[in-house]
Amino acid sequence: MAKGFFRELKHYTLHSISKALSKDIEETRRLVGILKKYGVVKAVKKSKPEFEDLSNQDIVLTDVTENATDVDYVFDYVGVVLLEGHVFKCYPKYILSTNDPIQELKKVLRVIKKYNSNEQLVYLYNGEDDNKIFNRLAVSLHLLEEYFMYGIYTNQHEIIETNREGEILWNRTIDETFAVIQNNRPYYVELQTQNVVDNDMDFFKQLHECVLTQCSAELKNTVLLQLFDIAGVELTDCPLVDFGDIDYILYRLQREIQVQYVTRKQNLLKTLYTYIANVKTDRDDISFSLYGTNNFNLVWEKVCADNFGSVLDEKVRELPLGVSPEYETKKNDTLRNIIDRPVWHRKNPLVSDSHVDTLRPDIICIYQCNEQMDYCFGIYDAKYYRIDFVQQTASWKVTGQPGVGDVTKQYLYQLAYDDFITKQGYKYVQNMLFCPQEEAEPDYGYVEMKMLHTVGVKNLENIAVVKLSADEMYDIYLANQKIENISKYIPQVGQKRVLSQNFANRMMTYLKRINQFSRVAEEKLEMKEDRGKLIYPNQIKRELGAKIIYDAICPIASVAFYGFDPYEKANGTMVAEDIGNSYSKCDQIADVALKIESMIKELSEQELKDEAVVRVVLKNCFEGMYDINSMAEGKSMEKLTDGIMELIMELYL
Repeated sequence: MAKGFFRELKHYTLHSISKALSKDIEETRRLVGILKKYGVVKAVKKSKPEFEDLSNQDIVLTDVTENATDVDYVFDYVGVVLLEGHVFKCYPKYILSTNDPIQELKKVLRVIKKYNSNEQLVYLYNGEDDNKIFNRLAVSLHLLEEYFMYGIYTNQHEIIETNREGEILWNRTIDETFAVIQNNRPYYVELQTQNVVDNDMDFFKQLHECVLTQCSAELKNTVLLQLFDIAGVELTDCPLVDFGDIDYILYRLQREIQVQYVTRKQNLLKTLYTYIANVKTDRDDISFSLYGTNNFNLVWEKVCADNFGSVLDEKVRELPLGVSPEYETKKNDTLRNIIDRPVWHRKNPLVSDSHVDTLRPDIICIYQCNEQMDYCFGIYDAKYYRIDFVQQTASWKVTGQPGVGDVTKQYLYQLAYDDFITKQGYKYVQNMLFCPQEEAEPDYGYVEMKMLHTVGVKNLENIAVVKLSADEMYDIYLANQKIENISKYIPQVGQKRVLSQNFANRMMTYLKRINQFSRVAEEKLEMKEDRGKLIYPNQIKRELGAKIIYDAICPIASVAFYGFDPYEKANGTMVAEDIGNSYSKCDQIADVALKIESMIKELSEQELKDEAVVRVVLKNCFEGMYDINSMAEGKSMEKLTDGIMELIMELYL
């Protein structure tokens, strides 16, 4: 085991921790007890699977003991812990390729730093209330980073110089220097100038240099400068005691804060005050510092949301494809706010309240996925889980997976947006979980709950599990970039599986109606004994949707083409069989019907309601059909469009 490195949520015994720290068992027991007190380490049952989230039932409330046979210890933390000179380097649970992940942890710490800077957080203390301990490590790092960004604290003062840059003091020059008179005009060769310069002997400048030098030395002694990629500084050899006792230094700082009006300098003075005020406390009490988080899942969620460019907080009118008529009243709402909320009612008195929390998806992405300007509506959830499958005697067991609540919520996210996706006309929908891994595995697998596949008339897709390369995601996040080609990071199969799922409710209704509609159409045709039954070419005999479209086209074709009669008599012979090449026309009408049905299924509800769009579809379907393409013009086209629109309203909408 690499010295001082501990994998998050991995099971350790007291002996293995002792070996990693190169400390005896008694000292290790004491250190682990302190870490346990502050929530960095937790005692868990040995039977608890590694790398799974901890619940209250998993945690054992016991003292740290050497010979506990049913208890292990886990580090529920990602980052660095500095305890009385001992460094605990806790790295994320998905890193499996090495036990000495110095480079990987460096990058993780930079990610945590950026996350905290976005949240504007500097944790000055660890613990709460009576258990609060000054977080010396976090404050030291903050002071060094602030110095490298803005430089040393300075105060300025005015000086009088001769023939230097600055404002010329004419009164002083005239009063105190000699002039050279030429042509009755005075010329002054020694101009008195006023300049503002930094005061190198300023108390607070020197105090700042002293504290920075001390912080750098402490981090160097614990080998943390390398881990945080910070250069050491040695600005002075003057110790802190040379500035007076602690109370005097704090008094001077307090006075300076009161007269300093530059916000950055005020914040620096306050940080110096906190650091120095806790010097004595740190000597007397436990020296315990943290840099990291117990909730790395929040960091992972932030990384994914920033990288993929979530549009959850964008208004409906700002999204691609415009605003459908059904959502015109909500065009100024965000995607987050159009999700239905629970409404609570009381019967007596009759009151209700809908201002309560509702579903909160992590990431919604909308992106163009092909050259036809079709858009995909992606519902993604960043899950900081290490999902794996372990082979057992006769089966495989999944470990490290999210709970059933997370799975059902993900189904509900798609259900919540189903109507919006359909009405807005998005052609594709994806529902995915993003998990970190060392190497990317886009098509890792999926999770399903069959009882949620169909909810009413809505059909929901399985939830894909995508393993993203954490290292690559961090690089994008740290570079403040956005992923432009989303398809590169997610499986194509995920897109194909849900190709028409955003029209699932429409398609299911269609399938239920089509049989009944077909039977009614057959009955109507059978009533026309004088004309006989329609001839159905082989390619559509089993295609109910195409047959119905074929039924709608044939009567119009009978009017459009002289001598064309697509009906059979009872004896099976065709009326005017040889006139107008009726069999060829029937065959081409059947091909057109198949094309029309295929293209209609790919249209959104918004497009299906648009007669102009349907007319273009019909024109395209008749192209190349030389015997019947004249139907795509004039009155025949008008009748055809009316007939197909009527079918669409009855079958699809």
